[in-house]
Amino acid sequence: MFLLAINADDKVLWQIALGMGLVVVIVVIALLTLLVRLVRDIDVGVASLWTVTKRLAQNTTGLYQLAGTASVLRALREELIRHDKLLSEPGDER
Repeated sequence: MFLLAINADDKVLWQIALGMGLVVVIVVIALLTLLVRLVRDIDVGVASLWTVTKRLAQNTTGLYQLAGTASVLRALREELIRHDKLLSEPGDER
């Protein structure tokens, strides 16, 4: 069996390197955990937004029918004016 001769200074440097590696691994784990939480929050927000936009699309499917409403209302107003004139003529007392 072959053993490497490591003096005390080399052992300290290795311990420092391993400690720094451990710190880096812990920081990476923390950052990845933070990233996963952030992505989940974004996913929940996007799902909520998608639901709202689908409901909005369902609520606005009949808006094209409003285009003809103005002409119908004009005709109704004219008809009401004619009825008002006929009913308010003098000499037509009931």
